[in-house]
Amino acid sequence: MARNGSARRKKPSPAQRRRRYLAAGFLGVGLLLGLVAGIGVWMYSGGDSAAHRTVQRTPQVGEGLAEGPSDPQGEGSGLRDRGPRAAIIIDDLGRSRAEARAISRLPFPVAMAVLPGTQHAEDTARQAHARKKEVLVHMPMEPGDSGIPLGPTFLRADMDREALLRRLRANLEGIPHAVGINNHMGSAMTADARSMGWVMEALGDHGLFFVDSRTTHKSRGLEEARSAGIHSASRDVFLDHEPTEEYVRGQFRELLKEARQRGTAIAIGHPHPATLKVLQEMLPSASAAGVEIVPVREVVAVRSSEAARAGTLARSKTNQGEGEAP
Repeated sequence: MARNGSARRKKPSPAQRRRRYLAAGFLGVGLLLGLVAGIGVWMYSGGDSAAHRTVQRTPQVGEGLAEGPSDPQGEGSGLRDRGPRAAIIIDDLGRSRAEARAISRLPFPVAMAVLPGTQHAEDTARQAHARKKEVLVHMPMEPGDSGIPLGPTFLRADMDREALLRRLRANLEGIPHAVGINNHMGSAMTADARSMGWVMEALGDHGLFFVDSRTTHKSRGLEEARSAGIHSASRDVFLDHEPTEEYVRGQFRELLKEARQRGTAIAIGHPHPATLKVLQEMLPSASAAGVEIVPVREVVAVRSSEAARAGTLARSKTNQGEGEAP
């Protein structure tokens, strides 16, 4: 008798059923893995990842470093979690192309502070930028020693506001790619609150940060910077007050010690042969000593965040009646 559509179909064998179950299982696992991968990609590119990247990102040049940190628990606190860090600034550049070349070739983020009005100032700044080194304007400021002749680039405490700002802006225009300034000399100038207030006004207009070289304990630089909402920090160690290899080695070790104790540290040096030789020798050993060599702007961001946080806590205590005179 002929078979028709209603005839019974042949049942699959046990082996065929096992193969079908395995195929279905593999298909299900594949779909599940694809779903998990899709969710992971979405979370990395969107969702909460933007906030995560904000915390971990190193502050970039011109991105509001001159504006005070409104949230002391924000970017600076994220940077604080990374462990001890130290930054190094080499001053007095712009007079020699060979010095600039030697510093720019150091395989670490050593900042280069260029003196306005020097013969190779602009070339030095461009070379530093090309080598991904931070450029600072090494701003000439009136020293405490009246016997030191002042050139046409110096800011003086007896200048009126317009004259000071005009000279300061001219100095800034001569140094391309600058992200901040530190003072050259300046024991008299930095001790004058009015003049330093005007300096901070100009830095705010240009989006620059301030590093106080601390040539005098009477400096009002940090105070005026913080009052104006300018990101700022001060020098902790002079590397080469005595330009000998032995002295510079000792000061480099002091820099690392300061970074481990405080969390951050800033050193200032000069393009002396001894300084360059010791940096070439000792910079690679910093990580083994537990200290990361970082751009100056990182330390400035952390210090500014710490200062804002301390100010917030102090105001909170004052509002609660703590610390008031009886």
